[in-house]
Amino acid sequence: MTKATVTVANVFTSAGKFFKGDVVNLPADEIKAINEIRAGALEAEKPAAKAKVPAKRKRARNENGTLRADNPSTIHINEAWVND
Repeated sequence: MTKATVTVANVFTSAGKFFKGDVVNLPADEIKAINEIRAGALEAEKPAAKAKVPAKRKRARNENGTLRADNPSTIHINEAWVND
């Protein structure tokens, strides 16, 4: 089911009659069929954009398993931490 907002004066659907500004839950194929008959009668809501999850950071380790130190000569790079 997809939420759609009615953008015309009124529209008949399988769920009944709805008026301008009403929000209706309808199958995507029904919304498409209604919009083919009456152009722009229903405006489907777009799915919300997913928030980006920041990369998990963990301490960098040397080959022997000890913690790696930051190199002070590389100002903009922190070698002590890596993205997981």
